[in-house]
Order: sequence, then structure tokens, then C-alpha cells
Amino acid sequence: MGEKSAPNISDTHVEEARDLRNALWVGGFVTLALGAMILASDPRLIALNIPPLELSLIAGASLLISIVGMYGLRAHWPVRAISWGTMIAYTLIISLTIHFTGGPVTPMPAVYLLIVGATSFLMGKRGASIIAVFSVICYAAMLLIEYNGISPITDIWHIDFKAENRGYLLIINWITVSVPTLMMSQLTGSLAERLQRTNLNLRESERVRDNLTHMIVHDLRNPITALMGGLDVLLMALSDKMSDDEKRLLQNARHSNKILLSLVNEILDINKMEAGKFRLNLASTNIADLIIQNTETMQAAAELEGQRLEVGLTSTEILVNCDGPLIGRVIANLLTNAFKYTPEGGVITTTLETTPEVITISVIDTGPGIPAEHQQRIFEKFAQVQGSQKRGTGLGLTFCKMVVEAHGGKIWVESELGKGSKFSFTLPIAGPSSTVVEARI
Repeated sequence: MGEKSAPNISDTHVEEARDLRNALWVGGFVTLALGAMILASDPRLIALNIPPLELSLIAGASLLISIVGMYGLRAHWPVRAISWGTMIAYTLIISLTIHFTGGPVTPMPAVYLLIVGATSFLMGKRGASIIAVFSVICYAAMLLIEYNGISPITDIWHIDFKAENRGYLLIINWITVSVPTLMMSQLTGSLAERLQRTNLNLRESERVRDNLTHMIVHDLRNPITALMGGLDVLLMALSDKMSDDEKRLLQNARHSNKILLSLVNEILDINKMEAGKFRLNLASTNIADLIIQNTETMQAAAELEGQRLEVGLTSTEILVNCDGPLIGRVIANLLTNAFKYTPEGGVITTTLETTPEVITISVIDTGPGIPAEHQQRIFEKFAQVQGSQKRGTGLGLTFCKMVVEAHGGKIWVESELGKGSKFSFTLPIAGPSSTVVEARI
């Protein structure tokens, strides 16, 4: 199986950037809170006795931090450097906000906990511990400044509190804020590290599974291809000497072998798509022909099961710029699913609708239907509908989704229990904007 794969650095970078973006949104919330406090200084409202100029400058600085951070993410600056700069700047912003909103008599120190918690998931336990220590130092410095009268407490709550006369209360207040802040850094830091280790283990397990699947499936393709060739030779060499029933059995065997080969190719193609190594071969393709060919291929098997296949086409020539073989496999997958779940006597209908920009292909069956809670999950990799008596690889619809979205279209299902299912997908007639497939499930 080769060497053990290293963690995907690009994936980790994307997750860190996403977490930082969420932290910047929280910073925007803090700015909004400051704006609300400034608004509350209006005599017609609560009329808090706050310094609007100072808080306006703080709110502007907080907004600037969020803007610079977002710009840095878009400009691909180092995520870790942006995280450190953002958390240190927000800690200073919070400390100034505490001072100008009442110092030790304001509930604002609780926001330190929010910053420490965010840091835990951005920079781990060590980063959270550093920001927690920095927070309690900033808070202590602010209390000392107020105690020494360098910058008196702003009385916004109309509470007569003289810092210079309440030194012991300031110490108790500092301890009350510092202990939860430091404890928060240890608890959330440990939790974030455990979650990160669990995530890495899950990714490693998924990589091992994918590597094993790829190896097995790749080795299966050669004997399946050889079997297909043998069946073709039998059909050509002995066709004149076989009865109709014998020919039909051999054709069914060939059809089943073709489905198996298609499954193998789907697994290999999905791996290529996820790795960004799959390229579409675009050409002007008659979609109506693809539908008719795939329907005719399944006709014999449907007749054996007592099913009826119907095709509704508005035209026999509808040209679309697409990868014809791939779209043909998408149609074949949807027809195979419908065939699998439609009972004897049921009807499977394929329709094609067109507009000047897109086409919509639908495969409708009269099967048992799909529960609403599973209708989104069925497109996920290895997903199965719980309680179903039919089993597959769980990759057919995943393949369909990846191929359709690579073409710039979308795929969905409409279903009602007891009344069947309708799988539909769209394709832009002009084709996709790129031929390189980079899909993530």
C-alpha cells in the first residue's frame, strides 16, 4: 500500500482559513455591540454615560481589523500570522472597550473568554494559553491605570465606584476574571487538540480506505475486461448455433459484466476527480441519442422483470457541448437505479426538456420512493438508504453528482414514499467553463 500518507496541508490550510473567517465575523459582532452602546448614549434611549468618541474609534479599529483580516485571507497571506495579529489586536480592543464602558463594573470582561475560545481552535492549546495570559496582563494593566488615576473609570452605569479607594476589590475582580480566562484556555485548548487529532485520524483512515479501494478496483479491471472480450467472442462465434433463450442469457451476462466494469471505472474516476486529475473531453453530443441508446441497452433486462421503459423526447437531435461518454454513464446510472428499485409491472420514464440555455433530463420510476431525510444524503460518497433491501457501492449517485456539477449543471431528486422517485439533472448547452474537474464530496 506504500508509505503512509501525510496529512493534506492544503485541506488543513482551508480549514484554518475558514475558522479565522468565522472569528473575524465574531469581531464584526463585537463592533456591532459597540455601535449599540454608542446608540444607547442617546438621551431618548437608555442614555448611558459613555464617551462616544472613544468608543467610535474603538469600533472603527475593530472593523478595520476584520477588513484587513478578510483582505489577508483573499490575498493568501499566511493564515497563522493573520490569526496571531487578529487575536492580539482584538484583545487590546476588548481591554480598551472594558475601560471606556465602566472598567471593573462592566460585564465586558466576559468577552475575553470568547477570544480565548476562538484562539483555541485557531492556534491550539499553546496559542490559547498565550492569548489568555496576554488578556489577564492587559486587564491588570487597565485596573492599575484606573487605580492610580491615570485614566479614571468612565461612569456609564451611574454607579459610585472610586477605584483608588477599592484596591482590594480590584484585586478580587482581577482574580475573578483571570481564573476563568486561564481555565478556559486549558479546557478549550485541550478540546481543540483532541478534535484535531480525531480529525487527522479520520482522514488517515479515509486515505487508507481509498488507497485500498483504488488498488483492489484497479486490479479488478483487467479480468473484467478480459471476461467482456470473451463474451463478445462467444456472441460472434456461436450466434448462429444458439437458441434465442441462450442468446438472451449471454446478452444479459454481457450487460451485467458491462455494469460491473462501469462501477470499477466510476470508482477510479471519482478518485481522479477528487485529486483534480480528471479532464473532460468536450464535444458536440446528441443527448437524445444517448438517452435512446441507454434505454435500448436496458430493454431486454426490463422485459425479463416485467417492467416498461418509456422515453419522452421533444426532438431526436439535441446537441450539447459535453463529455458524451460521461453523460451517457450518468444516464445509465440513473436508469439502473430506477430499474433496481421499480417492482414488476412498474414503469420507468426518461424525459428531456430544453430551453435556449440548458437542458433537463429526468428519470422517473414507480418504485417505493425515498424518505425525505435521505434525499440529500444519497448523493454523498458511500451513502445508502437505511432499510433498503437493495444494495450497491454507494458511488453511483456520487459519480453522477460530480460529473453533472463538473459540466456546470446540478442534480436533484424529488420523491414521495409509495409514489416513486424522479431524478433530474441539468446541463448548459454551451458546455462548462473549464475542462478540469476538481470535486470534493
